[in-house]
Amino acid sequence: MKKISIKTIAFCTAATLLSSCIEETFPTDVASTEQVAKSTTALEALANATAAHMNAYNILNSTSAGATDYGYPAIMTSRDVMCNDFPVSKTGYDYFNNPWGSTNYLGNYSYQQIIWYFYYRLINNAHSTIRTVDPEEATKAAKQYLGSSLAYRALAYLELSCMFEYKHTGVSSLDSKAAADKIYGLTVPIITENISEEEAKNNPRAPFYKMYRFILNDLDKAEEYLAGFTRKARNTPDLTVVYGLKARTWLEIATRFRLYPDDLSTQMSHESDAELQDLVPLGVTSAEGCYAKALEYARKAINSGAYSPLTEDQWHNTTSGFNKSDSQMSWMLGIIIGTNSINSNYKNFIGNISPETTFGVANYKYNTYRMISKSLFDQIPDGDWRKVTWIAPEDAGKAPSAKYHTLLSDENWAKTPAYTGFKFRPGSGEMDTYKIGAATDIPVMRIEEMYFIEAEALAFTQGMEAGVSALESFMNQYRYTDGSYECGQLAGIEEFMDKLIVQKRIEFWGEGIIYFDYKRLEMQIVRGYKGTNHVASQRFNSILGYVAPWLNIYITETENRINDNVINNPDPTMAIKLWSE
Repeated sequence: MKKISIKTIAFCTAATLLSSCIEETFPTDVASTEQVAKSTTALEALANATAAHMNAYNILNSTSAGATDYGYPAIMTSRDVMCNDFPVSKTGYDYFNNPWGSTNYLGNYSYQQIIWYFYYRLINNAHSTIRTVDPEEATKAAKQYLGSSLAYRALAYLELSCMFEYKHTGVSSLDSKAAADKIYGLTVPIITENISEEEAKNNPRAPFYKMYRFILNDLDKAEEYLAGFTRKARNTPDLTVVYGLKARTWLEIATRFRLYPDDLSTQMSHESDAELQDLVPLGVTSAEGCYAKALEYARKAINSGAYSPLTEDQWHNTTSGFNKSDSQMSWMLGIIIGTNSINSNYKNFIGNISPETTFGVANYKYNTYRMISKSLFDQIPDGDWRKVTWIAPEDAGKAPSAKYHTLLSDENWAKTPAYTGFKFRPGSGEMDTYKIGAATDIPVMRIEEMYFIEAEALAFTQGMEAGVSALESFMNQYRYTDGSYECGQLAGIEEFMDKLIVQKRIEFWGEGIIYFDYKRLEMQIVRGYKGTNHVASQRFNSILGYVAPWLNIYITETENRINDNVINNPDPTMAIKLWSE
């Protein structure tokens, strides 16, 4: 019988896990694998450790990038900063400006390493449960913890793949190097729960056709194991979260195959590969079939009856708005952060995004206010009750009128610049004590996203009119007070997509989700325009029709030194001047 210490488990399994052993700590004594597998308490501790990792603090212990090292919430902010709609008033205390806003540090730097380390450690934490539970002999409860861990692993690989896969940028020096290095279509190395050290040292980036099957294989198993599971808190994936992850995955696959039919042919040609026989084939022959899958699972999440879109009162609540999962009936998955998990007054999500705090930097003390872009704000009509989430230019510098909802005094409100966002509130409305105000829950998946996926999938399976009807229905039922939302006359489905993505950009401002839409749809990032409220160092645009170069995250050389078979993305810094001119 193999003995393992559940009190301190050290893993040294994968190139990505990392230049040294990773040590994870759990509050139990030494036990055998079999004993742990039979102990609901021990399995719950392992599963909780995976969920807790979403709020990992200072995992890299880097002095240069340490201020952005506070887990998944920091990565959410990083993703938003890379796109169009998350400008900052001043950069003096904006820790996300250099790597992701002004794109000064895009190559071999600690910022990228934090992202890589975070996700692979999340995967490693999930493995502590996956390798312990044998589904053939496990109890129903054990299978449910296994299912939740598989869901977290699927989430990690889906997001890793999207962030690190190299897509065409339109910058010839980058794209030609990518072609020469043969990295198109490669995602990230797959680390399984039983990989050997030798295998980890020679583990190439998985091609998309393998990665998609790996992710969906995990989700298929999670869907089976989580049937009938009732979770204790919303930081544990349940069956509805699996539906949501499947909807996200199938939307990603569908978009790829629609834009690149040759990739669909490649996927189909590898369905019978011997090395992939342990993974269920996708079983689709068209992009439309993939959209149909996205539609199916988005609707399953909606039809679960477990959620309802946020109401106007819930959204704008000054003490619980976007900070408390059990009072936000739209939240499917969230991060739950307790007081003991807050280790710094500025290295936390609320301290970098909420203007209603005196701790952190997003306030009048440090003038690092997070804003919505002028170009997006100008597209929000008065009938949309989300509009008062941000200060309109004509209301800046004055006391707040009755339409706004704020904890700030009139004096401090008047100091707050136009376009500043008040979406994320300090915990319990506590503005001063960071141990309380920063101890909030943070959304990872909301039911509203499923409605947007449904509308997009309908447009590509049942026709644009079906997508328009779904989008207009959602907006008028849940977001417009006067029922006035209309898509208007549309020249074609791409124009419909523009309308849908505008609403998605508004809805998920600050939640780190829109990055994936920018990359999968190859949307142009435009910050340099007349009247822009982006700071001067961020006023540049990507090339129309291509993915912005800075969305192709660089794999740091630490991984290259450990894993001999990883071929890296081109270093974006070699072309930094090309997109800033």
